[in-house]
Amino acid sequence: MKKNYVFYRLITTVIFLLLSACALGPFIYLFITSFVEDMSQVFKNGLSLKISMDMLSMKNYALLFTQNDAMYFSWYKNSIIITVFYTALSVFLSSLVGYGVTMYDFKFKRPLVVIILSTMMIPIEILMLPLYREMLSFGLLNTYTGVVLPFAVSAFAIYFFMQYTQTLPKELMDAARVDGCGEFRIYYQIMAPIMIPAFGTMAILQAMTAWNDFLWPLIVMSTNRNFTLTVGLQTYLTPYGNNYNMLFSGAVLSVIPIMILFLANQKTFISGLTIGGVKG
Repeated sequence: MKKNYVFYRLITTVIFLLLSACALGPFIYLFITSFVEDMSQVFKNGLSLKISMDMLSMKNYALLFTQNDAMYFSWYKNSIIITVFYTALSVFLSSLVGYGVTMYDFKFKRPLVVIILSTMMIPIEILMLPLYREMLSFGLLNTYTGVVLPFAVSAFAIYFFMQYTQTLPKELMDAARVDGCGEFRIYYQIMAPIMIPAFGTMAILQAMTAWNDFLWPLIVMSTNRNFTLTVGLQTYLTPYGNNYNMLFSGAVLSVIPIMILFLANQKTFISGLTIGGVKG
């Protein structure tokens, strides 16, 4: 029995190592090629895997901070501001809605939940034109608010908090009311600390959504300096020539904030996913 268990663990470990290698392989290749000064050697015969040490240089990263008026700094700053703004607003508002819908009984509660969840079936592309006209009428084009506001409340985030708050004991709310606490005070002083794993999980997911978003910032932002990182990196690919040197190095640096966020909240992320998926 023990031998079978050891063999099973060995096979499982090998399988997961292979899956990890497949997942990390493209990024490792991107990281290595981001140091190649002459990109023609990389694309000489399709996509070359033969990279020697004499081909590597730090000049690609230097170009990001010197060429094109160091526009990469502006794109990076814009992405960070939008991501922080969007994540904080989305997590706060979505948690309030999810908490309120789950913890309170009121008239038309079930139809409201159906309406919230049904919005997840609407393709984003259908909403682009009306949202653009709305931002135009509000004068929010080419602004951070215009990028963040239309998607600040996510149906997915609301549903996640609805599932998580089902695990919260309502007895704490009753005890707090006896002590004279108001409803909002019950939320942020008693329930919110218990929901920290859910906040951490959704913060990572929403931050990744905002950081990787391309289509909506492309529509809203009209000036080069206001582009986000995803839109700005796309400008390195043109019909007149592709600047793979700056594209590859810029793509590598773009991973750093999300990686730091995930590593800092890894335990919270896993805890939020596991606890939120089990009722009781």
